[in-house]
Amino acid sequence: MGGAFGLTAKTPLDKFKYMGGSKPKLFVQDNGVHREFCENCGAFLCEYGEQNKDKFRYIMTGTLDDGPDALPPKGEFFTSQRNKWMPEIPDTFQKKKIQS
Repeated sequence: MGGAFGLTAKTPLDKFKYMGGSKPKLFVQDNGVHREFCENCGAFLCEYGEQNKDKFRYIMTGTLDDGPDALPPKGEFFTSQRNKWMPEIPDTFQKKKIQS
């Protein structure tokens, strides 16, 4: 089950590590998107594409000890699909869609 919105932070792989000794469960979609989940509770932790798996991770900021406030947003993606009631985040770049 997922939601319509997600707040992630792009982090270089050499600056990323899991704490606490657990190893995440990996799920790879047919389109090459890798998603990692907590082995204990199943929380969605991060995602990355096959082509960049050795370069960076998109971390779900809600999983950070300091929460989403630790890394404020710099941009919004898929804004062409923004619900009418959802406001634009001020002072961020806006990307209507991502070209494949």
